[in-house]
Amino acid sequence: AEINIKPWESLLRELKEGNNGRNWIDREPYAYWKGNPFVAETRRDLLTCNLSDKHDWNARLYVQDWILESKRGFQQSNLASQCAHRYS
Repeated sequence: AEINIKPWESLLRELKEGNNGRNWIDREPYAYWKGNPFVAETRRDLLTCNLSDKHDWNARLYVQDWILESKRGFQQSNLASQCAHRYS
């Protein structure tokens, strides 16, 4: 509840709708990850694959600040919205 994860049945329905809402070829052609990189070294390492001025690994990686997100009503943490990318 503290990170606003919905019950499985409603989340599954939303994920299916999001997945069916856009053709795969029309999705953002990037790998997408959003989470807290400070819980494990491997997650911090993952951030090195993000877009930079020297490299584009076709990954878009975002740090999720759960405290700020909870204050904003979890508007930027809907799992179904990740269906806009080809790879998540």
